[in-house]
Amino acid sequence: MPERGYAVICLKTTGLFPYQRDRIVEVAVVHLDEGGHITARWETVVNPGSNAGNVTNHGVSTAELLRAPTFEQIAPHLVNLVRGRVLVTHNAQFVTGFLMSEFERISYAPGRGLEAVCTMHLARKYLQGAGRLLDDCCAAFDIEIESGPGALVQAVACATLLAAYVHGSSSAAPWIDALDRAELFTWPRIADTNQAQWVQRDPMTTDDVVPTPSFLARAAVKLPDYTGPEEHLDYLALLDLCLLNPVLSPQKTRELRVLAEFSGISATDCMALHRRYFEDLVRVAGSNGTLRIADSADLIAVARMLDIAPEVVAAALAAPSTSAARPPIATIETVLLEEGDIVVLTGDMARTRSDWGRELVARGLSVGTAVTLRTRLLVAADPASVTGKTGKARDYGIPIISEFGLRSLIGVR
Repeated sequence: MPERGYAVICLKTTGLFPYQRDRIVEVAVVHLDEGGHITARWETVVNPGSNAGNVTNHGVSTAELLRAPTFEQIAPHLVNLVRGRVLVTHNAQFVTGFLMSEFERISYAPGRGLEAVCTMHLARKYLQGAGRLLDDCCAAFDIEIESGPGALVQAVACATLLAAYVHGSSSAAPWIDALDRAELFTWPRIADTNQAQWVQRDPMTTDDVVPTPSFLARAAVKLPDYTGPEEHLDYLALLDLCLLNPVLSPQKTRELRVLAEFSGISATDCMALHRRYFEDLVRVAGSNGTLRIADSADLIAVARMLDIAPEVVAAALAAPSTSAARPPIATIETVLLEEGDIVVLTGDMARTRSDWGRELVARGLSVGTAVTLRTRLLVAADPASVTGKTGKARDYGIPIISEFGLRSLIGVR
């Protein structure tokens, strides 16, 4: 019997729409045990056949794709890697949609009732206030994502995020029951007649430069969370991915409409989601000051892709920013803690975090592990440092004080 645990999967694809013509070009799998500890990892590039897409979309070179196995050739090993385990991914609808589409092409059918634990959906409960993107959720926990363009980097980050959920939650968490269900789910075996080897990406060299995130990509990380229906959340997550893609074409407008209809989102709801998304994007993009001409042009391109009315675009771009700049470091005179407030600790402090945790709990406060909108105070070893947690605190306007400031605040000598 396969070992119980989790199989985290991340993909690189030629585009965003598996039920059209887009294909998988890279697969990464990371195993975790029941306790959330990483035990193994695999990756392979995948030859998508004639549809290799634009290399700027996925970062896999033509040379790598030509020597890679096809999805049909990697499928036997992939099925063995997920059998008996809970399938985990970030933005599960996107990932499972591509997997099921590829399996259908090779006439393979997993058992009925396939489910996946989605770390993006879990953020709604365990990271209230965090955005949808994996980078944003990881920043709330101070999880550093390794540099590199490959799917394995994202899979390790997603696995580490799941581990943070596991280690910070009770035994009643939703993924516990999923472990039992995963053991019963049927993954029929595929005869491995080709015995194709998985082929890793070419390693990065000193000449390789990881591209700087675009203006739209930086804005997407700061978009607010969404509390509506899950199918709407999944659709908004797809819009996030569009912003990470350098090409905002009219074809995407048509494909988005088809996907919204496929997801059961009415035309009226879709228009409302597009408008809210665009207005949120403009608000976030302009929060640091006046927009450059090039930035405004990018936002107008997004508006065209989303089919936003010109008068709505003009009003959004003309509106002054409502995000007032907040000081990155607070003084203790500006902080007032009340019973039940959540305090998060970060960095290597003179006193251990467990000791500080006991002090805070004794005073009726709660100790959090991640920075979310519910966090009342962040205590940092270096309040001026630039980390995931301090960045999120500044984005949310959460006060940041030093360890010594905390001593004065709660009266500890």
